[in-house]
Amino acid sequence: MHDGAEKFGAQVEMRRNDGQREGQIRLLEDALSRSDVQGVAVSVLDAATPGIADKMRELEKQGKVVITIDSDGQPDTRKAYIGTNNRKAGEEAGKVAAMLRPAGGKVAMFVGVPSAANAIERREGFFAGSGKAFTQAEVFSDDNDLARALTNVQTAIEKYPDIGVLVGIWSYNAPRIAEEVGKFPDLRKRVTVVTFDLDEQAVEHVEKGRIDAAVCQNPYEMGYQGVRLVKAFVEKDKSTIEEMLPGGATIIDTGVRVIVPTKESPVKGDSVIDIKSMKEWLTSKGLKSS
Repeated sequence: MHDGAEKFGAQVEMRRNDGQREGQIRLLEDALSRSDVQGVAVSVLDAATPGIADKMRELEKQGKVVITIDSDGQPDTRKAYIGTNNRKAGEEAGKVAAMLRPAGGKVAMFVGVPSAANAIERREGFFAGSGKAFTQAEVFSDDNDLARALTNVQTAIEKYPDIGVLVGIWSYNAPRIAEEVGKFPDLRKRVTVVTFDLDEQAVEHVEKGRIDAAVCQNPYEMGYQGVRLVKAFVEKDKSTIEEMLPGGATIIDTGVRVIVPTKESPVKGDSVIDIKSMKEWLTSKGLKSS
């Protein structure tokens, strides 16, 4: 984001909420009240929450540019979405699980808000990619509570002693799964761990082999392109808008990579890289996570 601001001559400000729907609504209300804010890029916490969608529509009515990044909202609330095609990312995760565990198995999934667009798309995509050998045991919701996220992993292991796959749908779910699984060597041997994103804490867990594969987004590109697109809309730069959104498109897919512990992983493909190479890329961009 900051590289984009420097490159395209924009002033940007990163605002984070407390992981709750009300917190996101408050931030949108703050943007509404500020005359210096010309555009907003929102990672929508829950597209189904009326208050979030309403505030995004109010921003557009006020003449401010609204796009979504990372997690999309309702199409009529924004001009464009920049981020992962989460359905495709889910399919990639499912294919990875099938490579790691050809016999299939029961799947427990962990996420903050199951109704979030990216959560739904990743879950549905996973089972489309994995095939019929994999079945959903349960989706555990933690509502962005990190302590509950860890407890959910413990509950899943106790409730489903024959569980075969643990899937962390949101970034912070990955280290919670890895921490718990890492305590029990026998459990680690029999379960497959597939996660989304690459949380800073998850990097070490991938290195130690506690996570078999992480389907990783490209938030650097989301932020960089997000700044460029918002500025183009604010300045009514039609040539840049057409270049980024050709033919009236409204989605820019920033793609995914699959991060594995070593090059010896059974997971193969053009998008697969080992954690050592990924860390080198992160360092080159001044990042610690992706």
